[in-house]
Formats: sequence, C-alpha cells, structure tokens
Amino acid sequence: MTYSHFMQTIYVSEISYNKAKSTFEKVSAETGYTFQPVNEEEASLAQAIKENGVKAFIADIYPYTNELYTALPEGGVIARYGVGHDSVDKEKARANGIHVANTPGVLDNAVAEHACWMIGNTARHLHTLHPDTKAKNWNPIPGVELQNRKVAILGFGRIGQNLCRKLSFGFGMEVTGVDIIDESHFFDQQANIGFTEYTTDRDAAIEDADYVVLLMAVVPATKHIVNAEFLKKMKSTGILVNSARGALVCENDLYDAISSGEIAGAALDVFEAEPYQPQDAAKDLRSLDNILMTPHVGSNTAESNAAMAATAAKNVIEILTKGPDACQNIVNR
Repeated sequence: MTYSHFMQTIYVSEISYNKAKSTFEKVSAETGYTFQPVNEEEASLAQAIKENGVKAFIADIYPYTNELYTALPEGGVIARYGVGHDSVDKEKARANGIHVANTPGVLDNAVAEHACWMIGNTARHLHTLHPDTKAKNWNPIPGVELQNRKVAILGFGRIGQNLCRKLSFGFGMEVTGVDIIDESHFFDQQANIGFTEYTTDRDAAIEDADYVVLLMAVVPATKHIVNAEFLKKMKSTGILVNSARGALVCENDLYDAISSGEIAGAALDVFEAEPYQPQDAAKDLRSLDNILMTPHVGSNTAESNAAMAATAAKNVIEILTKGPDACQNIVNR
C-alpha cells in the first residue's frame, strides 16, 4: 500500500495491536502512518483522541457508548478489528459524521475451524477426558461419531457455508442451513456448499439437529434468541454451539436446560460479558461438567490476526485519504 498524505497517528486497541504487532509495524513502515496501541477504556481513549487530534481508532470488542463519538472529528473512522460490530453504535457514529468499518471475509476459515473443534470435542468428550486422565484417572467414556449426525447452522452466510463444507465434505455430516434468505438463493449452490437442506424454518431445523451452531449477527430480533422456549425445542441429546456472539444466548436459561438434562450440553466461544461473568451467581456455566468454554478465540489465529490488522488498517487509510466511497467495508453508510 502506498499513499500520499501528511503523517497521522492511528490509535489501535492494545488488545488488537498485541495480536498482530508485526503486521501493524509493517503497515506503519510501508505507509508512514503511525499505528499506536492505546488502552481501550472509552473515557481515557476519548480524551487522548481530542488532545492529540487523532482521526481514527481500530477497535476490538470493547463496547463504546458515549464519549468516543464526539471525540473523533467529522469524517473520522472507527474500524473494527473483526467482523462483528455490535459493540459500536452505528447510528451515533453516523449522526456525528463518523465512518464505521469492519473486516469481512478474513476470519471465516478460522471461526469455522474452531467450530469444528468444538463439535468434535463434545462428541468425544476430549475437554473432560484430558484433565481426568492427567489427574491419573482412567475413565474411557464412549463418544459418538460425527458421520451422519445432523447439524443445523443458524446463520448461513460466509462462515456458515465455510463450516458446512468442512462438516459435510470432511466429516460426512448432514447439514441444514438456516437463514432468512429465500431458498431460491441457494438453488444452484448445493453441490458447492454441501448442505443436505436449506430452510427458513428455524424451529423445524433445531428440533431434528444433533448439533445447533449459532453464526448469526446480534440485532434486536436475535438478542437472547436462544432462550427457554428455544432450548425446549432441541433434542434432549442435542448440543448447542455458539461461535457468533454471546448476546444470542440467555445464559441463565442455558444453565437451566443443561443442568436439568433438557439438552445434552453446549460449546461456547462467546459470552454476553467478556471476560465471562455469570448472569446469575447461582447459575455459573463454569460449574457444569457437560460444557466446553473457550475465551473468544474463534478468530484468534496467526493468519486471521494478520489479515484483520491489514484490512482494518487499509480501511482507515482508504477512508482518510480517498474518502468513504473508496472503502467497501463501511457498515453505517
């Protein structure tokens, strides 16, 4: 990337910066822009932005609700280091003339792979057998094979389709894609994507699934979509897998469903509060044996981090130097 500009400092959440430091350093050297890691707490971040005349910030998943939107100047940029952008108030940004961008496509494989590992782990109980065996116990619990098992993928966009290919062509699973898009959109894609069925009937799909995988965005209509009513529709042997956003799941209802045996278990990479905090102290998901929990690492690979950093930096530079029309990844036009 080569750009003509006056040197500018771009703030980067230190969490994101540390995941891809070498990439940010490389882009800095190539462009002359200075990508500087900062604490992502909103009040102090906003003050530093105003004091130093910073025009853009690359954000991780920390939620921004207030000062950031008046600290950045009109024409400024909030670039998400990742695909999800529910932590950024797009309307407030738009009202203040701030462009919000994300990095679609670059983490699809990483998230889909991680979902595979979570499904496989729960099928063969690896997450419990490993520590049990290291503790000098010998407890060879039988598992199940993935071949011919049924999966419902809720949210059948790029990541959902990537996961479908892995589960269908790799493991021989029967995959039902579920989304709100009319089925005619997928008429000519079955052989390429590998799904057994596509439907807009979410209830029918989850009632028949051994694994229900969440890959939906969080919008008002999907917040806490996995609640007591949803979980009652799943098979008692069913496993819930959340690779999308924690707010899709009412965690108290999930605790009740697992602890009562209403569903067989869950594998979660995302949580409503991160780092994880139980929504009710008496319903701590960490106390359950038949649950796998990882700390939001689905996209956290060397390859994906480098690509997210490069794309987020490119988004910022394109918008600042060429204007918003030059950036295809703006999400609040």
